[in-house]
Amino acid sequence: MIKSKYYKSWEEYKAEHPEISEREEKAMAARMQTYEEMMYGFVMFLLI
Repeated sequence: MIKSKYYKSWEEYKAEHPEISEREEKAMAARMQTYEEMMYGFVMFLLI
């Protein structure tokens, strides 16, 4: 797992946003994690 102040795993995101219901979580989990990893990879690509 990547440790960064700019990257958050789904579990960290969910812990910071307890208002997310189980129904919303099922719809969001895979997409949010994928988008987060893609954006992090893109930003790192730009910086290198």
